[in-house]
Formats: sequence, C-alpha cells, structure tokens
Amino acid sequence: MSAGADPGGEAAPLVVEDAAPGVVRIALPVPGLPDGVNVHLVRGDGPTTLVDAGMPLPGALEALRAGLAAAGAALDDVQRVVLTHHHADHIGLAAAIAARTGAELVALAPVAAVLRDPGTAFGREVAWAGGHVARHGAPDEVLERTRASLPVLAALPAASAVTEIADGDVVAAGGLRLTARHRPGHSPTDTLLTDAAAGVAFVGDHLFRAAPLTPVLGSMLAPGARPARAYLDALDATLHDGVPLLLPGHGPPIADPAALVADRLGAYRRRTERALAALTDAPASTWQVGLGAWRGAPGRALALTRLAALLASLELLEDEGRAVRSGTDDAVLWARGPRADAPLGDAGA
Repeated sequence: MSAGADPGGEAAPLVVEDAAPGVVRIALPVPGLPDGVNVHLVRGDGPTTLVDAGMPLPGALEALRAGLAAAGAALDDVQRVVLTHHHADHIGLAAAIAARTGAELVALAPVAAVLRDPGTAFGREVAWAGGHVARHGAPDEVLERTRASLPVLAALPAASAVTEIADGDVVAAGGLRLTARHRPGHSPTDTLLTDAAAGVAFVGDHLFRAAPLTPVLGSMLAPGARPARAYLDALDATLHDGVPLLLPGHGPPIADPAALVADRLGAYRRRTERALAALTDAPASTWQVGLGAWRGAPGRALALTRLAALLASLELLEDEGRAVRSGTDDAVLWARGPRADAPLGDAGA
C-alpha cells in the first residue's frame, strides 16, 4: 500500500475525465490521497485496456465500475490490464478484474511475481522495511501505517496468469502502441508505457505533481539498490524522450514535464543542502541527521517519506565525497566528507 495513503484521512470524490485522445482518467478515491489513484481507460482499434488497477480498498471495485460507466464502458469490456509498478495502490484490483473479465494482465517480470503471490511478496517487503528503518536509526513507529495495511494485502487474490514483458517490448492498448521503458527510482519496478507517435506516456509514480522527487525507502525487490541516482538518471531519460504529455498514477495529466522536473530538481537541491548543513564531523544515524535537517521530528504521516528523501540526499552527497557513510550494515552512520566545503553540485549532475 502506498506510504502516503492515510486510512483515517478524507477521500476525494471519484473523478472521470478525458486525459488524451482515446484515454479517460478514472481517479479512484483513496483516504489520505487528495488526488486518489488513477486507472486509465484506453480505447480504440486494439484491446480495451486499463493502465493500472487501483488500491484494494472496500468499495474500490464498485467505484471502478462507476467510473467506467461514466466513461461509457463496463468492466466486462476490459481485455487487458497493464501495470506500471508493483505498489499495492496500482496493482490492488488486477487479479480481481482478471478473474471477473478474463482480461490479460501484463507487467514486468518482478511485478508479475508479486501478482502471483501478493501476500507473501508484500509481507516480505514490509518485514525488510522494518530492518531498513532500524538500520537508519528511525523509530519503529514510522512503519505503523504500513504494517496496518498487511491484513488487506495478505487477503489479495493471486493472479492465475500474467504476461511478462521487458524493457523495449510493445503492448497494444486501444488505439495506442505502448513501448515499455524500465525506469526504476520511485520503485525498482517503475515502467513507463510510451507511444511516441501519439505524444503520450503513462508514467505511474515516476513523476506527478503532488509528490516530491523521492525514491521509496528501498524494496525487497532490489535491496542493494541506490535509488536516488537511479531516479535522477531515469528522469533525465524521460526528458530526453521528448514526450509532451505524461499521464501519472496520481493527479491530472502533465503537459509541462520539463518545467515540473526543473522545479522538483530545485527542491531536491535545497533538501540536499539542508542535509549537508546537518552533517557534522561526529558520525550520526540517518534519523539523527534528519532531526537537524528537519528542525524536529516529522509527524507520523510524513516520517517515512521524509526519511526516504533524506536518505536520497545523503547518498548523492556520498557520491560527491561530501558525506561519508560508516557504522555497520545494521547501524548506518553519516558524517561530513572530505569535500563537504566544496560548492554543492547540481542535484541532477
């Protein structure tokens, strides 16, 4: 389940609107997420397709049916469901849709593995996250909401069949021919689905307006990854694609991707400057550095995201010799590096 979702928060109303020619955005309500989560309906000469499948919340399937009806379609019309990444707010209804309609599920191999055994996959991922949070000195309470979602995730039905795709493969969806682009960063499974000729790309959580440029804290699917650098490289590749319209997993279409990325990179740089200023010559845990950078402990609703953003900045500073990592695999410490006083480089460099 998305780290940003708040089960006790308010849910926005269902939104159904045209997003691009042949594409309808259906924003399903999710408590705590003002923009909900998008399921895009794609129609045309090819298979009627959903891009992503929402969060497994009570009433979510009924909300999807209502959204499809408002768009002049029905659940039984769906022939294919393509997933942008493995997070539960994007794959949650996939197996249920396939079971009811016979729709083909399509995803990268690691996403397919989660679809085939979601309870085990999410259980292992949350357990790994507990160790990861402890390793960086954060209080265990930052995972309370994530752990609270486990009963829902454990009850997810397994998909009986998934068509696996790889980077560069082409998938027909309505009137579009979508090329899969593996762009890890927000998650290790992030997949962009691009039709360059149509000038549109489905980008999942790779980029959307309501969130900073923050990789997730890590993942059982890629425990040794350095997501910050991977994320910045992926964003650079997306800008070089030159696709003018991005359809994200949350919120409305992005018609100015270069401007949005530039704005977010500026914010990333400012956060990295604060992280650098919080470092001292005495080694401290990631969380302790954060208390200095944040000027106090963040609220529980933001703690996990703040820790992820901080860790991303510290990894970038480490790459530039401005921060030094020490300690052990079970207790990571940070201090000022030999180049800490050098001018801070471009966050995207």
